[in-house]
Amino acid sequence: MMRAVKAVRVLGLAGALLVAAAGPAGATPVLADQKYQWFYWLAPILVISVIGMILFLSGGYITKVLLPKYRGRKVKE
Repeated sequence: MMRAVKAVRVLGLAGALLVAAAGPAGATPVLADQKYQWFYWLAPILVISVIGMILFLSGGYITKVLLPKYRGRKVKE
């Protein structure tokens, strides 16, 4: 029970700090400048690569760790 309370407190504090730190950044409209136009073509590439990395890492974990564990074989270390 105490671990759950601590986890909720830590997550709440982290969320509050994130909102407080992001507040000043939203006050200045810098993305409308011409020197920041490269964000628009780079963002989809970065998002697709991160999603692909997450999928490949989770797929590798499932095939190397979880499937042998539940099929009764030893897991390679």
